Amino acid sequence: ADLMAESRNATERELIERILIQKRFEIETLKLLASGNVPSRFMGFGSISEDDVNFRDAPTPQGTVTMPLSRGTPVILTDRRGNWVGLQLYDGRAGWVFKDYVRA
Repeated sequence: ADLMAESRNATERELIERILIQKRFEIETLKLLASGNVPSRFMGFGSISEDDVNFRDAPTPQGTVTMPLSRGTPVILTDRRGNWVGLQLYDGRAGWVFKDYVRA
């Protein structure tokens, strides 16, 4: 049964949403541990919010673009410098993305 559809009020929906968020976090944590690429610093999990987002080697528009990232790409947030977010991909590659293109 779909718990959200069967919820009777806003409080029940809020509680269900909080449980789902926690479970997603637990699943992402297990995937990260299984990957063997646990970063030395961890701020949270997120995903890329747009297509063709530049993944750079430095937190600046002048940083070299190492690859484009697609909408929905799962990422690990590792740092924040001004308007830039340090990310690690599940394969271990690290880089930077402008903050507007990451959803945490």
